[in-house]
Amino acid sequence: MLVFATVVEKGSFTAAALAYGLPKSNISRKITRLEQNLGARLLERSTRAQRLTEVGKVYYQHCLRIQEEMQSAELSVNTLMASPRGKLKICTSVAVGQGLLSPCLAEFKRRYPEISLELNLTNRRVDLIEEGYDLTLRVGELEDSALVAKKLCTRELHLYASPGYLRSKKIKVSDLHDPMQLAGLDALLMTGVENKGQWQLFQGKQAHQVEIKPAFCCDDFHVLCRLAQDDAGIALLPDYIGQQAVSRGKLLRLLPLWHYKKADIYALYPSHKGAMPKLRALLDYLENCFKSG
Repeated sequence: MLVFATVVEKGSFTAAALAYGLPKSNISRKITRLEQNLGARLLERSTRAQRLTEVGKVYYQHCLRIQEEMQSAELSVNTLMASPRGKLKICTSVAVGQGLLSPCLAEFKRRYPEISLELNLTNRRVDLIEEGYDLTLRVGELEDSALVAKKLCTRELHLYASPGYLRSKKIKVSDLHDPMQLAGLDALLMTGVENKGQWQLFQGKQAHQVEIKPAFCCDDFHVLCRLAQDDAGIALLPDYIGQQAVSRGKLLRLLPLWHYKKADIYALYPSHKGAMPKLRALLDYLENCFKSG
């Protein structure tokens, strides 16, 4: 189609061949094959001149419109690739979305007003490619995947309890120095904790296994945080959730020198989207935001 349009524009097979850097015979074969596929003659050719047939005139007008659409498409792609703009569709867990991601988004929008964001918070495992997402954030060890993974930060999980719960157990925070002092207390657990009968806590190279009494299990850290505030037990929470409750006076952090195993937070995205400026801008911004938060 484009070769045909070039032949018409240049006025001859010879000129079109020069434009493409091809032998004239190649151009002639392409036009002949096109006419055979269409079942109609497009050009009347003689040794001296060529002219469009009636069918050729109609076909040429369609070629021009297609050329314009192609040029417009190329311009749109070049514009998108030149600067961060367009829509990003993101999904992550409720805890990460509410506690870690959402506080960063308003400033990102101020920096990149040409990028629109769609955020879906869900605790189910999402198929990014099947469901059309550009990016997901996941915590902890990753499964084998065709997705590209970029580590954004490492966060810690700590122990939190309400003043009311500690009073009911006659425990003073200032008297807590050893993880073993928590043995047998009510534990508010995240679904998927490896051993629901124990917490393994770390301080430097030291590690302690603490026997606990599972009281409640849920797949949402915010629910566990609320239960802890309601005096239901001790919750193991990410710092970006637990510290918010501490700042409001609702929870106290226990054994501040000890922590549960650290959790890496990753951004995952389909490989073919990695070159998009809008995605690169978000990844770089989140990495800085999470590490400074």
